[in-house]
Amino acid sequence: MCPHPNWGHPDHDACGTGFIARLGGAPNHDIIEHALTALERLTHRGGVDADGASGDGAGLLTSLPDAFFRARAQEQGIALPEVFGLGFAFFPAGSANDARIAVEAAADVERLRVLGWRRVPVNTNSLGRMALETMPETWQFFVEPFHPARGAARFEWRLALLRKRAESLLPARCYICSLSSQMVVYKGLLTPWQFPQFYEDLRDPSFATTFAIFHQRYSTNTQPSWDLAQPFRYVAHNGEINTIVSNRRWMRAKEREVRAKLTAGPWLRALEENVSDSASFDNGFELKLLEGISPDAAMLSMVPPAFENDPLLSRDVRAALASLSQHGEPWDGPAALVFSDGQYVGAKLDRNGLRPLRYTLTHDGLLVAGSEVGIIDLEESRIAERQRLGPGEMILANPATGTFFSLSRNLKAAGYAAVAQRDARGSATHQFLREHQGQASSVPARMAAAAGWTEDQFKILFFSAGSGTRSELEHGRRRATGVSV
Repeated sequence: MCPHPNWGHPDHDACGTGFIARLGGAPNHDIIEHALTALERLTHRGGVDADGASGDGAGLLTSLPDAFFRARAQEQGIALPEVFGLGFAFFPAGSANDARIAVEAAADVERLRVLGWRRVPVNTNSLGRMALETMPETWQFFVEPFHPARGAARFEWRLALLRKRAESLLPARCYICSLSSQMVVYKGLLTPWQFPQFYEDLRDPSFATTFAIFHQRYSTNTQPSWDLAQPFRYVAHNGEINTIVSNRRWMRAKEREVRAKLTAGPWLRALEENVSDSASFDNGFELKLLEGISPDAAMLSMVPPAFENDPLLSRDVRAALASLSQHGEPWDGPAALVFSDGQYVGAKLDRNGLRPLRYTLTHDGLLVAGSEVGIIDLEESRIAERQRLGPGEMILANPATGTFFSLSRNLKAAGYAAVAQRDARGSATHQFLREHQGQASSVPARMAAAAGWTEDQFKILFFSAGSGTRSELEHGRRRATGVSV
C-alpha cells in the first residue's frame, strides 16, 4: 500500500553531519580522507539494521574532481569538453537500458547531449544482507551543453531541469543522486567503514576535491533505503522538520507558480513523493536556487532566525528579515543543516539551536564543521579559530576564493539586512561580510581576553554585544566585577 503523500510525523533522528573544506587551496585527496575519518567517528550517530551489517546510510557530497573524471571518461572512450556535467544514478537491476533511454530523451528536449555512460565500480563483499538485497546498479553519465558560451550558471540550471524532466520519464525506483557540473554525491545503505570499501573511486588519490559534506544517517520514521541516504543533492540534515506536513502542502500549492517561473511543464514536480523530511527540504532548497536566489539567502528564507521580538535588532533589520520571510514559509526544526550549491559550502542552525554544530579553522585554511568535536585530529598550534554556532547562526565559505563568512550574533543584524535588501542574484551579503569580517567581533573579543573573561562569560554577560561598543563593554565589565553602574 502506497503511503499518503502527507504521511506521518517528521523523522526524529540524531544523524551526524558536517563538512571539510580547503580555503584557497588546490583540490586535494586529503579532503576525502578527512571526511571519511569524520564519518567513521560519527558511527555512533548512525543506525544499523537487524542483520548487524546494513547501515541506515552514509555518504559524501563533494566538489567535482575534474581530473579524476576526465581520466575515467577517457577510459570509456569519451572526450569531455571544457565544461561538462556528471550524473550519478541508482537504477534497479534490469532497468538500466530503459533508464538510459529516458535520460537521453530528456537531454534532447533540454538541448543537452549525453556523451556516454560509466558503470561505477563497487565492492559488495562488505555489505549486509538487507543492503545487498536492495542494492541498485550504480551508473554515472556525462553531459555537455549545446551552447557552452552561455556560462556555468545557466548550464547548472539546465542540468537541474534535465534531472527533473528525466524523473518524470524514468522507470519506477530509479533515482538520480546528483547531476551537476560542480558537485557529485556518493552515498548508499552503508556504514561509515563500509563506505570507502564499497566505492573504489574514493580510494583513488586522484579523486581530489576542495570540499566534502559528510553524513551518517539514523532513520526512525522512514524505512532505510539507498536513495534516502544523505547527503541529498544540496543539503545534509541532522534533526527534524517539525512543520514538514505544512511545508509539503505549501510547496504543492505553489507548484503551478513555480512551473510558470521556470517555464516548465507538468513534468516538473516540486516534491518527490514518500520521502523523508530532509529530502523534502532539499527539494525546496533546490527550487529557490533555480529561481536565482543565492544559497545563503535561500537558507535564511527557509530557516529564518527568531527576529520578531528580538530587542537587540533595529526596526530596519526586523523589516529586512520580514521582507526576506516573504519568500516562503519557515521550515522549523530543531535542525542543523549543511549545504552547498557547488560554489559555496556552509552550515546553519535553525532558530531553536537544539542541534550541535561546531567549526574549527586552521591557520593554513582547513575549515572543519561538524556535529561533534574530535571528528578529525588537529594539532592545537594549527588552530586559528574554534567556535560553536548558536540559534539562527550560519557560516559560509568559498573554497575557490578562500573567503570565509560568519553570520553570528555580532554580524547578523547588518548581514541579514543585506541579504533581504539585495538583488536576488547579487552578493551584498558576501560583500558586507568581506568588508566587516572580524571588525565587529575582534575588538570586544580582544578586550574580553585581556580582562580575563572566557568566550562563554563574554556571551552571557554582554546582552548587548551586537553593537560591541566600548561603553557597553565597560558596562559588562562592571557588572562582572560587582561595580555599581
